[in-house]
Amino acid sequence: MKRERLVPLTEWARREGMSESLARKWIREGRLEAVRLGHYWYVPEVVEGPEGRGQIFTLFTHAGGAGKTSLARDLGFEMASRGYRVLLIDADPQANLTAWLGVDPGRVEDEETLLQVIRQDFLPRPRQVGRNLHLVPASVNLALGELELDRKPLGALALRTALERTDGYDLILVDSLPSLGSLAVMAALAGDGLLVPVETGAKGVQALQAVIQVAREYREALRKVAPDAVAGRSHIIRAFIPTKYDARTQGDNRVLQAIQDLEEVAPVAPRVAYRPGPHRRATEEQVPIQATGDKEAAEEIARLADFLLERVFRLEEVPA
Repeated sequence: MKRERLVPLTEWARREGMSESLARKWIREGRLEAVRLGHYWYVPEVVEGPEGRGQIFTLFTHAGGAGKTSLARDLGFEMASRGYRVLLIDADPQANLTAWLGVDPGRVEDEETLLQVIRQDFLPRPRQVGRNLHLVPASVNLALGELELDRKPLGALALRTALERTDGYDLILVDSLPSLGSLAVMAALAGDGLLVPVETGAKGVQALQAVIQVAREYREALRKVAPDAVAGRSHIIRAFIPTKYDARTQGDNRVLQAIQDLEEVAPVAPRVAYRPGPHRRATEEQVPIQATGDKEAAEEIARLADFLLERVFRLEEVPA
């Protein structure tokens, strides 16, 4: 199957044996097709790729501020830039993922959100927000879904059922809300497991045991209605992702060690550092952090994606 991956202009120029300044000149002259995202140019390149397996993961924790939404945005872009077809689902009525991808939540209709899943049992048509990257947006009205799910038989499985009928994507990432309410349960039970961001501070540690316990309860619920989904697994947590890590503080290093001790529960991914400047620029410019001009931040997300591809995502590699 034909796929399109985004090659950073610096990498493309180096591979072609030319200077980046000449490549930029070609772009200005129309001799080279390229797309600009934030501070960077990318060259789209068509490659042969495998059929996708439609893996679905939910970024989940009931603690706010752990970095779920920025991870969904940045991982989504990273995987899409590598040629995978990615769908992001905003399950949070705060609609930060929607806004951070350049979509005005105030202009999103109810039938474009997960309210369509709750009311009509099928996924709305996603919006394209980048190359290989689509979004089911959210708006403040999605909060109505809490009440409607409580009245809907098997409402907790509504998104899972809708996604079972959805094809055309290699990877689906659901950005859950910081809650243990009905919307969060629906998001948590949507697919193949949970990616749990853990802030490397006291707040993150306090939330961790509760998240593990809740995940066990969700696994038991799935075992009763979809036993094949959890066969052979003691947890539905598929990875812990340490976030907002500051290597200069003893507290963060102690918490990081405590997280790494959880390998018996699920793999612990490479840590994501505390980078307030780049994250603020990404939010303000409505672009992924890879497009802010911060090389270290981009490399960090690339390492995280490599780890998840090796340890968690069951995706065949798209040729470079």
